[in-house]
Amino acid sequence: MSDTYKFAVVGNVSSVKLYQALGAETYAVSNNDDARNKTESLFFALKDDEAKSAVYAVVFVEEDFYKTFPEDLIERFSRKALPAIIPVPSPKSGDDNFAANRLRKIVERAVGSDILG
Repeated sequence: MSDTYKFAVVGNVSSVKLYQALGAETYAVSNNDDARNKTESLFFALKDDEAKSAVYAVVFVEEDFYKTFPEDLIERFSRKALPAIIPVPSPKSGDDNFAANRLRKIVERAVGSDILG
């Protein structure tokens, strides 16, 4: 059994290049449907081991795309420990702090307290 996991980033071409330098697998998408389809395929990717464990530990998705995902899909993402699907700010992010607020909720749910507040 392998204990190594990958991390991936789904976003615009200009955004994902930065993450390549950090060793992430990057997936450039140009529209909401492509972002959703790619994120789902990464979410369901399994290793070819006995446990059929997840390939990815974390999949970061640009918040502009993440915001368009249906609520039932986001809920399905949150029910499984790995991979964690996390929105990250995009170049066109507004002042609503969507990605930071979503991350705060995820951490609060995991540890039982708002340690990022």
